[in-house]
Amino acid sequence: MLSKWTAGIAVIPLMLVMAFPAWAGGRNDLRGADIVMGNWWADYDVNTFEPRNDMEARVLAHRRRVMNEYGFRMSVRNVASWGEMLQTAALTIMAGQPAASAFVLVPSWAMTLHRQGLLAPLTGSVDFSPKVPGDGRTDWNQGVRRLFTFGGNTYAMGVGYGDSLQAMVIFFNKRLFREAGLDPELPYNMQRNRTWTWDNFLPIARQLTRDLDGDGIVDTWAMTPDLATHVINAIVSSNGANYVGRDNATGRFYNATNSPAFLEALQFAMRLRDEGVMMPPPEGAHWTWYQAAFTDGIVAMAVEPLHVRNNLQGMTDDWGMVMFPMGPRVSDFVVYVYENVIVVPATFPPNEVARIVAAIDLWERPVDETPYAWQDGLWPLFRDARAVTETMAIIRDPRLVQWQYHVMIPGLNVGGITWQLYWHDGEAAQLIEAVSLAWNALIADANAGLVALP
Repeated sequence: MLSKWTAGIAVIPLMLVMAFPAWAGGRNDLRGADIVMGNWWADYDVNTFEPRNDMEARVLAHRRRVMNEYGFRMSVRNVASWGEMLQTAALTIMAGQPAASAFVLVPSWAMTLHRQGLLAPLTGSVDFSPKVPGDGRTDWNQGVRRLFTFGGNTYAMGVGYGDSLQAMVIFFNKRLFREAGLDPELPYNMQRNRTWTWDNFLPIARQLTRDLDGDGIVDTWAMTPDLATHVINAIVSSNGANYVGRDNATGRFYNATNSPAFLEALQFAMRLRDEGVMMPPPEGAHWTWYQAAFTDGIVAMAVEPLHVRNNLQGMTDDWGMVMFPMGPRVSDFVVYVYENVIVVPATFPPNEVARIVAAIDLWERPVDETPYAWQDGLWPLFRDARAVTETMAIIRDPRLVQWQYHVMIPGLNVGGITWQLYWHDGEAAQLIEAVSLAWNALIADANAGLVALP
């Protein structure tokens, strides 16, 4: 799906459309349309794309078929780098010559453009209501729809629900579990039984932290800290907490770091640090050192976003994947996500917006509605079936999804808490207090932008 592509990997829609019901929008006026979807990572063209598996071949055939039937052309282009994407989108839209018919953006970029009046309202262009199994419609992401609906108009869209590649997980090294005297299936079994909790995680982490030759120096570690906020993100969300919350009634954001659940999460992160189960950074190491520590078999667990699975394909040791353990304030796992969103520039008139959205709708139509079709493209990405049938099933459950609202706030960087935590020698509450003034100002600014536009 276009809205799920990240780290250079395309997640392809999983459902087959057998027929297209009549629709009274832009679809009936697509002949001659040449639509470009702009992103920051890769191109996709139906004339040059080479499928890597049967599912990708079916998706490609579907896309060629709808383009031929409705008489439009669509392609995906890398129009800018990550660092230049927001500027490229903003400047080209303001100049009246957008670099693409639609852009795939991270939520904070889309919010920035919305506040500047640069995004077209999409409401009325297509049916964004929840998909009913078997109805053949595109599965529009209802979380994205709710987040980007202001004044009755929807300004961004996403495809699919509950399968974001940003979900926080634990990848674990089965060899290191076995050598530490632990069943390599233990994380899966505890996840299945819902005993995979903070309290039960700590003794396992201690057992995985080992001095193999008795020289007083630890040789293998349970896990690492990181400089990308992943570990703290996972801990915060696993206790049902969030950096930023959103009021369901007003749609306004608020600073959520003063909640008991958030404070408890920071205290648990500090406890993991103080337990000595985290490998310290080697002197002079590159900031990505922690990634190699896992792939090289030095640490037993890596807390990372789901898309990191793509970097583990060549790893020598066998590995599995589970959710981060549950904190004491939740009764089930939390899928902490944000979704890349699709937006259309405000430079296009309403009839052209309808054509662009209609083409994306057809392009993203499902290609197979059998119950387990979603698994088809996942098997090559993992080393065992349980990562797909159990952990991915959790990730895809929309009831467990919690949005990373802080990514909706332009300028807010959670590193002010997470990066400092590993060296902080005071109370967790002091870290929260240190960023509160600046965060409150950024959140207030974001809320002002929400009410400034219809």
